[in-house]
Amino acid sequence: MITSMNTSTMKKRIYTTAFPTLMASLATLILLVQLAACGGGGDPAPTPSAQDGVKAKLTSGKWNMQTAQVDGVDKTATYSGLSVTFSASGYTTTNGKGLWPASGGWSFVDTEGKKIKREDGTEMTVEVTDTSLKLSFNWTKATIGGGRAESLPGQHVLSFAK
Repeated sequence: MITSMNTSTMKKRIYTTAFPTLMASLATLILLVQLAACGGGGDPAPTPSAQDGVKAKLTSGKWNMQTAQVDGVDKTATYSGLSVTFSASGYTTTNGKGLWPASGGWSFVDTEGKKIKREDGTEMTVEVTDTSLKLSFNWTKATIGGGRAESLPGQHVLSFAK
């Protein structure tokens, strides 16, 4: 049989051992709820768009032409020395030879970053990696300078490297 003194002793033991454990568990639960509500300390970084990725590659340095084809025919010699440097919304060129103005602006035509448009209206299909750039476009003008053609009309495919 349990006496009142034994019951009192048992209650003290429950309070002295279970109460601190209960309080520690409650404090841990409150802390976890607060951390979950916090969400990690700020807004997540925005996901870069396809255009952002293409723009970063285009603007990462000077692009030097390696090959040029017009309607499937090698015309690299016609455009030798052509280089392009892109900025966020502009470009500068060396030896554009009537095909590419010395400077101007450009913008994306699509959301995927696969087409750009120069401010002169020329639309180009873009394929770019960290080290190579391929531009495809239709050029309708033949410019003459010093008695010889500086640019040829037709479907152009220009390959560049850094």
